[in-house]
Amino acid sequence: MKFLKLGAILVLVAVAAIAALSSINYMDDKDNSNDKLLFESMFKEEECFEDAKDVICTETLYMRNEDGGKIPLMTGHTIKETVFVPEYIEKEKIIVEEKKANGEEKQSPADRIQDSDINVFANSVRIDIKNAKWRKFIDSNSMDPLIDEGTTTIEIKPKNADEIEVGDIIAYKVEGYDYAFVHRVIEIGNDENGVYFITKGDNYFKEDPDKVRFKDVEGVVVGILY
Repeated sequence: MKFLKLGAILVLVAVAAIAALSSINYMDDKDNSNDKLLFESMFKEEECFEDAKDVICTETLYMRNEDGGKIPLMTGHTIKETVFVPEYIEKEKIIVEEKKANGEEKQSPADRIQDSDINVFANSVRIDIKNAKWRKFIDSNSMDPLIDEGTTTIEIKPKNADEIEVGDIIAYKVEGYDYAFVHRVIEIGNDENGVYFITKGDNYFKEDPDKVRFKDVEGVVVGILY
């Protein structure tokens, strides 16, 4: 009799266990089905606007409701920026685009060499300028394609800051570097320490970080030889 009771109890326990497992499997299948439906109802939309230098894109994740409307999911909201960066600059997750030239007027270097200063002969060329020196260049890419590795420039030493104009290409010393930077002047300002120059490489997407003082200027480029 005891064995019959024990057997009946074991049968009941086994039936209960089977029922519980079936219920769990049903719930898992239901949850997986809901997750699949939720995933399939999600979609992304992207909106972009452009200013002078950048393209800012907003990407938002949405979910469809039962009426066909869309509900934004805040966890899917991301921002990405597209900036005009030369290809030689390695930046992660930055899309490189080429800024289209629209023919706008840009400041050129000041005209410092007169036609009468240039003498061309059959076997030589002479340019009559004072305080001139020449400079060779490394492959920095910052002034491509105007100045590149192997280019030779002719420079003159300005007497004072007033001789430097926006559009000029100047060579200047930078603390911590054994060589001079040769970049274009894009702005001239004045602060409590006197006149300063803001410079930028023609092939770089933003201006140099430091103000250039006249004491650091080694020369103004007046000629480029290839």
